[in-house]
Amino acid sequence: MRRNLVEILLSIPAVFLAIAFHEFAHAYSAYRLGDPTPKNMGRLTLDPLAHVDWLGFIMFALFGFGWAKPVQVNPSNFRNRRTGNIIVSLAGPAANMMLAILTLIILLLIQLLVRELGILWNIIVRVIYLNILFALLNLVPIPPFDGYHIVRELFYRKNVKFFWQYERYSLLILLIFIFLGLFDIIVGVPANLIYNYFMQLQGYVLFLLQ
Repeated sequence: MRRNLVEILLSIPAVFLAIAFHEFAHAYSAYRLGDPTPKNMGRLTLDPLAHVDWLGFIMFALFGFGWAKPVQVNPSNFRNRRTGNIIVSLAGPAANMMLAILTLIILLLIQLLVRELGILWNIIVRVIYLNILFALLNLVPIPPFDGYHIVRELFYRKNVKFFWQYERYSLLILLIFIFLGLFDIIVGVPANLIYNYFMQLQGYVLFLLQ
């Protein structure tokens, strides 16, 4: 119980960062594409408190599965509605993966200067892992994840009936995935593989530079 509590506390900074960068990326990309809605709603910020849904935050800290406040956009402000929606949807997962890589580089630089990081190591590696996890989770093609919005924009015009039926049962599909632990397979397994690869690469580079 104590170990679980410690892990949860160590994960809090990582969850805040993952949510803040993910939602800011949605807001910033929409704003750059011509939609002022996110800025008008106060979402064009890296302040995590502007993006946190507290129930989703608690779920993510406890189970690695959660959500944030969705960034509201008005696609009619985009020059190309379809392309704009795809870019905005991709921006969130891309930001999380970029943050994971940036944090990995920062960890490498710190380790070149400091041999023993103690608790800081635990916090930093959680930032790396949870951002990888958040990126992959949001690419799952089930509403309300970003992956679904991407797939919908790409294939909706020729498959209207399919998407209508799919959205109708999307909540049931999501609950089935949660209760059967399918996210552990389709998200957790590749997230672990990417994380392990990143850490092995970081260790190899650190060995060469020391």
